[in-house]
Amino acid sequence: MIVGIVLTAGRSSRLGFPKALAKLDGETFVTWAVRALREGGADEICVVVGPPHASDIVAGVDHVVVAHNPEPERGMLSSLQAGLATALRHADLEAVLFSLVDHPRVRPETLRSLWAPPLVGARRPVYLGRGGHPVAISVALARTLAAAPPTATIRELLATEFEDVSVDDPGVVDDIDTPDQLDASGACRP
Repeated sequence: MIVGIVLTAGRSSRLGFPKALAKLDGETFVTWAVRALREGGADEICVVVGPPHASDIVAGVDHVVVAHNPEPERGMLSSLQAGLATALRHADLEAVLFSLVDHPRVRPETLRSLWAPPLVGARRPVYLGRGGHPVAISVALARTLAAAPPTATIRELLATEFEDVSVDDPGVVDDIDTPDQLDASGACRP
């Protein structure tokens, strides 16, 4: 069982509207992320949402499990922990892939290369020397992250865990946080 987690609970304050609802080629970023995970081998996909746009984000996105982060202001780890609570219920869990919704162009083959066994610790894609997203984590590391204190950050918890995988996929570094980045990407507002 491979579980994909899409983190969408952030406030998107620099963008001015939920990133998950931005559109690329007529489809929302969350739809792109879910499709990439599904085609990349995820058996189950969990979309982590937070207030106040939770129902808007998952409207029209089929066949996903929804996890709620009631306090996304606590940071990205709190959203990942909400998704991991869902993933870790599976006794046959092999790996977890977590993606950020503002990387809509990640290719499914990139995802497959990240979770391919044996997965020990964490794997991240690297494009032209830059680390990106999504990240694949082992079940043991998923348990560690799920139990981490709320003051921790994903970056510090994974700092020594990464195995870098070189990929030919610029989508892994396609971080869209501001209106200028949105315009430059060819995406648009909802």
